[in-house]
Amino acid sequence: MRILNWVLLVTILGSFMSCEDAEKKASKKNSQTKAVIQRTHAVKNQLETDKQTRRIIPPEIPRLPFDPYDPEPGYEPTPYYFGEPTVPYPIIEPIKVNEDTIFDFASIMPEFPGGQQAFMNYISSNLIYPEIAKEIGLEGKVIVSFVVFEDGTIHEATILRGIKGDGSCDKEALRLINQMPKWIPGKREGGELVKVRVKIPVMFKLN
Repeated sequence: MRILNWVLLVTILGSFMSCEDAEKKASKKNSQTKAVIQRTHAVKNQLETDKQTRRIIPPEIPRLPFDPYDPEPGYEPTPYYFGEPTVPYPIIEPIKVNEDTIFDFASIMPEFPGGQQAFMNYISSNLIYPEIAKEIGLEGKVIVSFVVFEDGTIHEATILRGIKGDGSCDKEALRLINQMPKWIPGKREGGELVKVRVKIPVMFKLN
């Protein structure tokens, strides 16, 4: 009797342990399967989300009606962007010149009648070399500035750079400039006559 009870106890414990092992294996298998399914599902959803986020939908491009008529020769279309207001062209007012305005440069500069060669002939024919400058051997170049008015007359003749000495060469250069004939006056764009300042050299050289 005692032996029978011992056998039954061993049998019951064995069956209990086998059931517990089977349950542990089943639960472990289920937990692994669930973990794999969740990870796969999460990765799949992430890829789909990224793909949807990166989609680029091109904007709708407006279509212009077809013009059956050819443009005229030399026609250049003005660029225009839809939705933007038109911009008027700026109006540039012409520069007003006062009567006392003197220009250093003009579209057409003043000119000695007959040109550069005629001016050189005038200087060589009318220059009187000062006797004092000859005695002391003065030579050099005198730079003279003057203004040619609208009528071609010469005004405001001044010495910009003279020859060091007694000043006789500077005086002779001023005399030559002030006695010049009328010049051809300078002009602005459009042909308007204006006052223009001119700078020229007068050479003094002994033979």
